[in-house]
Amino acid sequence: MLIFFVLSCKGISKKNNHNDTGEKPFSTKDIPNANTQYDTIYTVKLAGNVQLIDALITKLKQADFTFEEQDSRGEPSYINYTENRITIVEGNGIRKYFAISKKPEKDSKNLYPDFWIWVYKFQTDDIAQQHYEQLNKVQSSERYCNGKSPEKLVLNGNEVFHLSTRAEAFRTYIEKYDEFIKSFR
Repeated sequence: MLIFFVLSCKGISKKNNHNDTGEKPFSTKDIPNANTQYDTIYTVKLAGNVQLIDALITKLKQADFTFEEQDSRGEPSYINYTENRITIVEGNGIRKYFAISKKPEKDSKNLYPDFWIWVYKFQTDDIAQQHYEQLNKVQSSERYCNGKSPEKLVLNGNEVFHLSTRAEAFRTYIEKYDEFIKSFR
């Protein structure tokens, strides 16, 4: 595990991995600071693409999951520790869902797999692609250096889906459903 951690952080330059004083790497307690830069991604509320969510609900129910929309108050944010930058997603085109299994994980009596899906809707496919690339850059560049929980970003049409779970043991679930979302037409 230690080798995996070292290799996952390998290649992050020392220049980008330190704060302005050059004394230590940025961490959650270092950001935000006076030099933090902010980006905002604006979503829009549009009709359509309910077929994907309906198909996902059906697939999850077949796998003995409950799936419910949750209040999406608050703006999701993405922190890039190497660049001292925070990207905030806001607007009325944000939806949040929670899925939890009705069956416990194998070899467990009380550990139920669960995950969240944030959906960000944009005016066009091209705008969604641009914001997907922007968010994916942060997700893929940070690797495990922040101790992040398993997460996946998926693009489908004019929507970006962010799947997240609380435990590494549940990564297979978000990978399974990210493939479903990605391939849905």
